[in-house]
Amino acid sequence: MPAVPRRARPRPAALPEPPRLPELLAAAEAVFLTRGYHDATMNDVARAAGMSKKTVYELIPSKPELLSALLTHRQTQLEFPPYQEGWSLREALVANLLSLARFMLAPPQIALTRLFMAEFARGPELGRQFLRRHMLKAKTQLTEALLTSARLPMHEPPPGFPSSKELVNMLVGMAIGEFHIGMLLGFHTPPSRAALEQRITQAVDLFMAGCEALCPCAEAAQPPVADI
Repeated sequence: MPAVPRRARPRPAALPEPPRLPELLAAAEAVFLTRGYHDATMNDVARAAGMSKKTVYELIPSKPELLSALLTHRQTQLEFPPYQEGWSLREALVANLLSLARFMLAPPQIALTRLFMAEFARGPELGRQFLRRHMLKAKTQLTEALLTSARLPMHEPPPGFPSSKELVNMLVGMAIGEFHIGMLLGFHTPPSRAALEQRITQAVDLFMAGCEALCPCAEAAQPPVADI
């Protein structure tokens, strides 16, 4: 009697591989903060991530690119609120500044900023990269929110009127600067939500009053004319 051929067992469906890049970035951040960027090696990162060095290099080909990917990943955590119908300029500025403040003052972000401050003397390019990818991008987003929310003549400001970039730098410094520097130096703990909202609201009120005084033609009190 001929043998009945055995049916091959179906292979179990391959499980999707877990996302490895977030694991790698988390490990890289922990290693960079502990050892410093210059002293850390890709081997250190691989061990911390529980990966082979080959896997690490397949995901990110070099340590500078790993740092760049980490900064890009961090930047995705900064989200400005969508425009709400009926917002006044004051409400739009307060909401956007609160989002920026929560990002800048978050303990992981403070730790990363301290890392770049400590490493700057050993490699100024790190500081420039941090500014380009982090602070300037965040302020650019806030500038765009200001330009699209206000009837202020900031594209072609009148003589003596600050540029939009200068205005945003002034506003961010007034609203967040003291908290930010205090936390970076270890003098202050993160402010409470109430304290942060109070400071930002007061800063926006002073900012708008100053804009109106410098340029009475600015319709700063008018409702937004475009979405953020």
